[in-house]
Amino acid sequence: MGIDKEMYEKAKEYAINKMIEKYCKNSDEQTKIALKEFCEAFLESFMLGERDIFLQNHVQDKGNGFYTRTVNSAGISYSLNIPRTRSGQFRSSILPERWKRNTTEYTQFVMALVLNGYSPTQIMDVLETLKLPYTKEELTKIREQLMERLKDFKTRQLPTSAFALVVDAYRCQVKKDGRVRDASVYIVLGIDMEGKKDIYGFYVHFGPENKFDWMRVFDDLVSRGLKRVMVLVSDNFPGMNDAVKLAYPEADHQLCWVHLKRNVNKHMNKEDAKQFKKELKQIKVQPDYDTGLEQLKKLCESYKEKYPIFMKKLLNDAEKYVVFLKYPDEVRSYIYTTNAAESFNSMLEKERHRKGEYFQSVEVLELNVFLIRERLKEKNWKNSIPKIKGVEYELLQLFNLRYANQTQFF
Repeated sequence: MGIDKEMYEKAKEYAINKMIEKYCKNSDEQTKIALKEFCEAFLESFMLGERDIFLQNHVQDKGNGFYTRTVNSAGISYSLNIPRTRSGQFRSSILPERWKRNTTEYTQFVMALVLNGYSPTQIMDVLETLKLPYTKEELTKIREQLMERLKDFKTRQLPTSAFALVVDAYRCQVKKDGRVRDASVYIVLGIDMEGKKDIYGFYVHFGPENKFDWMRVFDDLVSRGLKRVMVLVSDNFPGMNDAVKLAYPEADHQLCWVHLKRNVNKHMNKEDAKQFKKELKQIKVQPDYDTGLEQLKKLCESYKEKYPIFMKKLLNDAEKYVVFLKYPDEVRSYIYTTNAAESFNSMLEKERHRKGEYFQSVEVLELNVFLIRERLKEKNWKNSIPKIKGVEYELLQLFNLRYANQTQFF
């Protein structure tokens, strides 16, 4: 029966500790150095034997010299000549997992330094001070791996269709060309027909949020395969409606209900705002779209004389505020507000505060967005939204009816 990796590591450490205890307990420094060199020679010979066995079983491969690597075991740092092959497929069982020396915390620590915008020189200084055994080459590879994963994520193929897109722009400051500048991060959170959430895209543009940048965002989503959307949720940003209609003309456009209530507080006196929001609560639980729309219009008309400009705007957008009432009760809570995207942005905001109020570069900002998404996919977004799973067939029927003149995708 073969020995697994964990048992092998424990056995190796036990044997080395026993040798140290037996031969070095009361020895002078020269003896300890000699024993360390003996252990290094033993480990190198062991790895050469492993490579010989590997090459016997892979006759098409050849030995290809050595590379130097530091490995920690039993509290001792060993500098080893690691044998390699031309194919690069051989890996000694003595070595820990890639990019690890003692525990995963080391690599996580290096990633944290990268994410916080430290330069390679600064990171190496920190690692040397803490005596963490990473070389410049390994540091470069860790950074390159992160950037490669980020690039793959930003350009990956998207599903052809989605139940909902929740979009929002996060404002922050980013350092570029030696100057801290205002920037907008355009976040697109998607919910597929099975109720699974994901970040479909994020885009960093310098300057304030604008219609042209949103059009570029939607163009990218379409070019990566997302052709059909059932409902898109946003705040009432000027020009958003035009951008949505150009990219997804068949999609419903829901304006954020929470933003509506904020605007009520902003444009109406305290007493009127309280009453208006009380009426909105009743509209929110109406059984269907037509009833909800009728009641919202009546509510706005009743305040039109006192707040003519604000009510005129609400009446113009009334249809978009009650779009969620077209859908089953089970899914309305996910599409009546932009809270899902804003929650993601709040996590990014916490990272900004930790980094001294601005991001050191666009690269650092993008890496933070990407890793927040990775954490959410592993935990909060790992499973489908149960309520959507419960009405999946009903949503499917609605979707196919919407796109009846086009090829069905479900």
